Amino acid sequence: MLGKVFSAGILGLDAQIIEVEVDASYGLRHFQIVGLPDKAVEKSRERVGAAIESSGFQSPHHQPVRVLVSLAPADLKKEGSLYNLPIALGYLLAAEKIKFGPQNKIILGELALDGRLRPVKGVISFAILCLEKGFSEIILPKENATEVSLIKGIRVIGVETLKETIDYLEGKKEILAKELNIQDFLKEPEHSVDLGYIKGQESSKRALEVAATGSHHLPQENLG
Repeated sequence: MLGKVFSAGILGLDAQIIEVEVDASYGLRHFQIVGLPDKAVEKSRERVGAAIESSGFQSPHHQPVRVLVSLAPADLKKEGSLYNLPIALGYLLAAEKIKFGPQNKIILGELALDGRLRPVKGVISFAILCLEKGFSEIILPKENATEVSLIKGIRVIGVETLKETIDYLEGKKEILAKELNIQDFLKEPEHSVDLGYIKGQESSKRALEVAATGSHHLPQENLG
């Protein structure tokens, strides 16, 4: 059977809708991802399988099932771990383990082995894409929900685990959409300086990290 879930990816500075199609059929155990996936996407197979099993379902790696995951458009390179959640949901739909309507929803998130969701990057771009393409809801890790709530006109559903996501999609659990609270953005940062804010300058950042790790002094001229 075929399962289809909508996700998104970054192409340059712009976001792009990615269709995650999953076909599951009886046969020799096999799990393949096609559609120009990078190594992070390719290596997600075992992580997705472990997260599915941790969520109370049988892993595709422990069954006589052939799984083919297609990320479309096929000519765009897919990068990162944000496809973990839609791949897992697409497989469970294809295997008829769960049932929900994927229409009008963009879904993304990185899965841990125990089924927990880790935050991903680029979520503001994905939320804007939702509005532009007529999607009404975005489902993503709870840690990203506050940031995405800045974009008005879209339901933002923050989830913590694969199981919670499934329960929400099947109507077994109610999760209120994240509302914008300006106070969330007025908190004092834990650190006054974060190297993550600096784009480029990899050599200089590396020098600072090494110096800090070894408690070494670092003359200013060394950073030029």
